[in-house]
Formats: sequence, C-alpha cells, structure tokens
Amino acid sequence: MKMSNSIETAVIQFVVAGVFLFEGTLASADGRAARPQKQVVILYTHRTLTPINADWDRGIRSALAADFNEPVDIEIEYLNLVRHRDAEYVRSWIELLKTKYATRPPDVVIPVYVPALQFTIENREVLFPKTPIVFCSAPPLMAQRAHALPHVTGVAFRLDYSGTLSAAMKSHPNRKRLILLSGISAPERAATQAAQEAMKSLNTGLEIETWEGLPVGLLIQKLQADEEKTIALMLTYDEDSDGNHYSTVEVTEQLASQCSVPIYGLYDTLLGHGIVGGSLGSAESQGELAGRQAVRVLKGESPEQIAIEGLTPATYKFDARQLDRWQLQESHLPPGSLVLFRSTTFWGQYGHYVLLSVVAFLLQSAIIVALLVNRSRRVQAEQEARDLAGKILTAQEDERRFLAREMHDDLSQRLAASAIEAGNLEQLVRGSPESMSAVGGLKEHLVTLCDDVHRLSRRIHSSILDDFGLADAIRSECVRFEERNGIPVEFRCGDLPSNIPYDVTLCLYRIAQESLWNTTKYACTDRVLVELNADPEFLHLELQDFGRGFDTTLASNHQGLGLASMSERARLVRGKIEIASSPGQGVTVSVQIPLPEDLE
Repeated sequence: MKMSNSIETAVIQFVVAGVFLFEGTLASADGRAARPQKQVVILYTHRTLTPINADWDRGIRSALAADFNEPVDIEIEYLNLVRHRDAEYVRSWIELLKTKYATRPPDVVIPVYVPALQFTIENREVLFPKTPIVFCSAPPLMAQRAHALPHVTGVAFRLDYSGTLSAAMKSHPNRKRLILLSGISAPERAATQAAQEAMKSLNTGLEIETWEGLPVGLLIQKLQADEEKTIALMLTYDEDSDGNHYSTVEVTEQLASQCSVPIYGLYDTLLGHGIVGGSLGSAESQGELAGRQAVRVLKGESPEQIAIEGLTPATYKFDARQLDRWQLQESHLPPGSLVLFRSTTFWGQYGHYVLLSVVAFLLQSAIIVALLVNRSRRVQAEQEARDLAGKILTAQEDERRFLAREMHDDLSQRLAASAIEAGNLEQLVRGSPESMSAVGGLKEHLVTLCDDVHRLSRRIHSSILDDFGLADAIRSECVRFEERNGIPVEFRCGDLPSNIPYDVTLCLYRIAQESLWNTTKYACTDRVLVELNADPEFLHLELQDFGRGFDTTLASNHQGLGLASMSERARLVRGKIEIASSPGQGVTVSVQIPLPEDLE
C-alpha cells in the first residue's frame, strides 16, 4: 500500500512537472511569460437576485465588456449584510474570502453599497491588503473618507429629495401628508435619518411622518385608512420589525396594487413596479461608472488619480401607467421628464405590420391587374390569330372553289372540245394508217387529260359536299380512294343532324380527305375503316388503318403541314383531334366537334 501511494505521488509530481515544463516551453517560444487573466471581485451588500443587484451588475459588466479589450474573470460574492450582521457571520465571510483569494489576489475589488464598502475597508488589510478598491454607490461623505485611503476610488450617489417632493406636490396639490416608508436594518435607519434631515431643510409645508419597519400587512391597513390626503415616499424596505425580509420592489408592488396612495421614489429600480416616478438616480448608471473606473485601474492607472464620480443631478422619470391612474397631465411634469411604460396603441404595436400588409396587398393587386391585362391581351391575340387562320382557310376554300369551277367549266370543256376535234380529224385521215394512229393517240391523251382535270377539280373542291351533304361527300371520297388504290374502305355512318353548319361539314370533310391521302402515302395497309356518328352534343369522325403506324412522341416534334392543318381546322370549330398510333399498330384519327344547341 505504501508503495502504491509513492507511485501515485510520483506520477502526480511527474504530471505537474510536465505541465510546468510545457508552460515554460510556451513562454520561451513566445519570448516572454504568459500574462495571467485579470480578475475582478464584486462584493454585493444584498442577497442574490435582488432587483437592485441586477441593475448594478448589468452596469458593471457592460462597462467592463465595452472598455476592456481583454478577457476578465469576474467573481461575485453576495455578502447579504443587511440580513446578517452578527460577528460570527462576518468572521465566517472573512475566513472564506481570505482562503479563496490567498493564492491569487484580485486585480480590482468593487464593493457595492454602504455595508459592503464598510466591510471591505474594515477588513482590507486581512483580505485585500494591496488590491485597488473601486466602490460603487456610497453616500458623498463616506465616499470622500474612503477616497482618502490609499488605492481607493469610486462612485458616490446623492438622492434628490427636493426634486422628487417638488414633482409630487405639484402633481397632487390637495394632499397635505407625506409618509416616509423604510425598513429597520442598519443601512435603512441611516437612510431614514438622512431623509428626515433633508426634509427639515426643504420647508415643504407637508405633515411628515416616518413609518419604519411596519409589517407589510399593517402598512397596507394604515395607508388604506387615510388615502385621500397622503403621499408616500419609498426609501428602502428590506427588513421589518418582526424580522421579516423583503425586497423593496416586492413591497412597492403590493402597496401600489392595494392602496390608493401615490407612491414616489428616489432611484429608478422601483420605476415600473408601482411608483409614480420622481427625480430618480440610476443604479445601472452607477454600476457603469464603477466599471469604467475599474477598467482604468486594470489598464494601470492609479486609483488616487481617479476622482469620485456619480454626484451628477438625477433624471426626472415617470411611469405612464401611473400617470393615467392618477389622471396626471404630462404637461405638468418638470421640463425634460422621461415618461416610460407607455401603453402601446393598436397602431403603435401593429402599425408596421399593417403598412407591410397594405404594401403587399397593393403589390399583389398590381401583379393581379398586370396578369389580367396580359391575359386579356393574350386572349385577344389568340382570338385574332384564330380569326386570321379562319379567314385564311376561308380564303383558301374560296380559292379552291374558284379553281375547281374554272377547271371544270372552262379547262375541262375546252379539253373535251379538243378531244372531239381530234375524233373528227381521225375520220378525215382514215385512209392514212400512220396519220390515223397519231391522231388516235392524241385523242386518247386528250380524253385522259380531261379525266385528270376533272378528278383534280373534284379534289380541290367537291361539289358533292355542297349538293348532297357530309355523309355522301365522305362516302364518295372513300369510293374514289378504293378505286384509285385498290384498298377496301368500310364506311359506317349513323344518323346525323339535318342542318350541320357548313364550316363543321367542311372541317370533317377536309380532315377525312387529308387522312385518306396520308394513308395512301404512309400506311401500307390492307383495309381502312371510316366511321361518322353523332350524339346530342358532338359529331364524331374516326378513321382507322391497320398499317405500319408510327411513334407519336417523335412525330409531335416534327409535325407536318397536313397534321397541322387538320389540328387548326378542328380548333377553329372548337373541336379537338387526337391521333393514336404506335409502330406496327396502325393509325387512328379521332375527331370530336361540338354541335350548336339549336340543331334538330
């Protein structure tokens, strides 16, 4: 066992030696020893988490962070000297602090408020014999005495009794009684005595009473008994006569909520917790001043060369909610007063959201209007394009009709006459076999040419469509297709309305004609099926071959003039056309066109 302890001790010594060696190596590599982090110790009079401690602490920390550009180790000690004042308690704190900071004394000590400063000065030689002291929030006389000591400076405060009472009396001219509210701890008794002495020199004309250390319940009862003529001035209320401990903020909130007595104060920690306002000192500002002085000391400045700060005039501050409660006009407040805690109106709270919503609505409306205008223009352009396409197709049909009529009535007749003359000439040269053969060939050629012109005129414009209607016209096309190509065509036709619009019949006829022509060129089929039907709402035309087919996904990107013409014709009569096909499966062309509602 002894050997084991020796080994452990040796290991620890080795590790410690290694650490020192490593630190020494780093220091030599840098050329100088590493500078230790600065340490600041803050000694608070009050217990943890009191509101005024929070104000002081916020100010001190903000100044250290803003003005000192190196990391600072901040140690906090809550002495709680208001509640505990016996010698044994103080000795225990002395032993604790002495042990805690013996190996590494702090660079600056900041005692906050009177008891902490007294404790630090009295025990300085034992606790912090060579450490600079920057006190925070000490009365003027105590601050001067402390500043006279070596390495001590700090921040003092002066309470503005005159300013607060002047504002209270002007706001409540009918109230003739002033109650000073205070606890009975040693610091509070000193504060109460200072307030009483200040009141004697003011000559306010008020009936002044001091209520010290009353339990809160009794304090509320007494204030409620004489509410109409009383003004209260809250000093501090940390301890009552029964030994109960409070925070001044808690007591102020209870009194304000249960008593109809306007309460004024001397420091802004109470603002927002029930006091009307007053000429208020700022604990946070005191903390900021102390923090700045501590930074100056940390940077090497001697505390003796730093003057006492903080004795500047207080600021008039008021709670807007309490002004409304007591129906006080802001115009009656001292010039330069700050009014805080205003109740936000709907516009003040949500105005920017409303403005953003209005702007967003206007932008959205503008976008919608622009879209509607563009849509209207696009619809108009599409309608104009449809009208133009319709006019082009109508002009094309008129031109077809004209050409067909000219070919049938003029060119065909002239060719027929030429064939007849060739026949007559054949009779005249009957005695010459060679001439007769030549003239006979000419006659046959003219007859064939006449038949071709006649067929071409029928293809350009079929008079059957005008004379006999849609079904016969498509049937005629099927017959001609079968005669010309030798491919059987099965035509099926159901009952059709009697007065189908001409543009619809022309559309279906041209689609059937173009589909049969495409079948001749591409299908390689052995039969064709054509169906024409109608229901109460639509005309249906379907043409199906059983040939080699094609890939519609590839054909859609390379659509020919014929397919485009069929699609355009269907679109102009508000119909739709679908072409279904796949390689080896033939082609099916389906057309559906709506019928007018007044057809029989």
